Amino acid sequence: MSKNFSRINFHSETVERFKKYAIENDVNYTESMEAMLDFFEKNYISPFKPFPLTNNRLLHIFNKRMDALEVLLRKMEKDSLEPTLKILLNLIKIADPINKNVYREKRAYAEDDTHPDFYK
Repeated sequence: MSKNFSRINFHSETVERFKKYAIENDVNYTESMEAMLDFFEKNYISPFKPFPLTNNRLLHIFNKRMDALEVLLRKMEKDSLEPTLKILLNLIKIADPINKNVYREKRAYAEDDTHPDFYK
């Protein structure tokens, strides 16, 4: 059982764009046109009016913003928070009175050239 075909006239630029679209999606021209019409009818949108902000579009926009925020926070953590934490921990370690005595002893030992282990 064959289906009837009919013709519609389009501008040649539009025909080339449509052919390219159909080839890229690996479907014939009829399937491409049916998919486009089904999309507009199913989503209750018109290509001639601005799209309303549907829940799906808002969710998509929100997810993209959240991804960008996550990237920003990861970069901030890597570039500024981790080095700052290391510096603060080193300052606390040096300022600790228990470590302060050890630090002075090590320094005094390192400058003492009379000690037999100094030249190792």
